[in-house]
Amino acid sequence: MQEATRTTAQEVLAAAWPVMLSYVAVGLPCGVLAAKAGMTPLMNFVLSLTFLSGGGQFMMSNLWLAGTPLLSIIASVAAISTRFALYSASLAPYLKRFGRRQSLAIACCYTEEAYGITLSRLASGDAWTARHALGLNVCVQLTWAVSCAAGAALGSVVDIPTAIAGFAMTSLFIYLLYAQPRTRGTVCAALGAAVTVALCKWNGLGGVAVPLAALMGVAAGMASGLAPRRGSDGEKPAAPAASAKGSGAR
Repeated sequence: MQEATRTTAQEVLAAAWPVMLSYVAVGLPCGVLAAKAGMTPLMNFVLSLTFLSGGGQFMMSNLWLAGTPLLSIIASVAAISTRFALYSASLAPYLKRFGRRQSLAIACCYTEEAYGITLSRLASGDAWTARHALGLNVCVQLTWAVSCAAGAALGSVVDIPTAIAGFAMTSLFIYLLYAQPRTRGTVCAALGAAVTVALCKWNGLGGVAVPLAALMGVAAGMASGLAPRRGSDGEKPAAPAASAKGSGAR
């Protein structure tokens, strides 16, 4: 029994340590921003354990420091957190092999990176049990919470420029955008959101820029999926003679 537990712990740590290192690098500036927004290390620790969107935590602090109205902050964070519904839908079929309590425990505390690892392991048929999945969640979530609390403690005693720490959020979302597949829908969604933010800022509507950009990005992505694609019905086909000529040349 002890040998099996030790083996499980080693397998979990082998999968978790790259994520844990990245959480330290991102969690520290997240905690610094939270301290600038008035949160204590303990408050930040509790928030990090109960709110699973790191991007949402960055957004809350940045928007609060920018003087954004509370309702706009709530709408913005809710908009970017809806992705967890998609994560849950894709993970749910693989959790059926576990008991209801185990599945609920896993689903209540997974982060994006832990979700990706667990989904990959379960989909590939690896020996990834409920204990593996839950242990992975606990490891990365505790690392994130401790890193954010440490950043909040550092931010309360060291005067770190907010702009430097705040750029971590920008770089995080640039990375997330870069990691997306290069499809027409992704490009249209990114452009729609960027144009909306620019127009809102230009017209003095910075308080609603983020939620509007999220809505417009989704709308642009959905609209791109409805538009006819090249080679689909209704498009002008290639000239038969030209095709035949090209085939003969080869």
